[in-house]
Amino acid sequence: MTASLGFYATRATSVRLHVYGTTRAPILQLDGSDHSLAITAFDSLPVADHLAFARALAAATADYLTALLTYAAAVADDDTADAR
Repeated sequence: MTASLGFYATRATSVRLHVYGTTRAPILQLDGSDHSLAITAFDSLPVADHLAFARALAAATADYLTALLTYAAAVADDDTADAR
């Protein structure tokens, strides 16, 4: 089975982390006014797989932030040029 999902953040979108100590894996939750996304791995997966997934997610998130900062700087430059 293949699935595709688009999640578009708005000003109303929040990001929360649900932590369960040593009972179960944490859940990263993104909530908006009419959408929700939970990110975790199945409890049946080995901890090494959870860690690999979390590291890949963290790396992709860091890359997203870097790309967004580059974009924001370019847009800010464009906005400044438009204001002249």
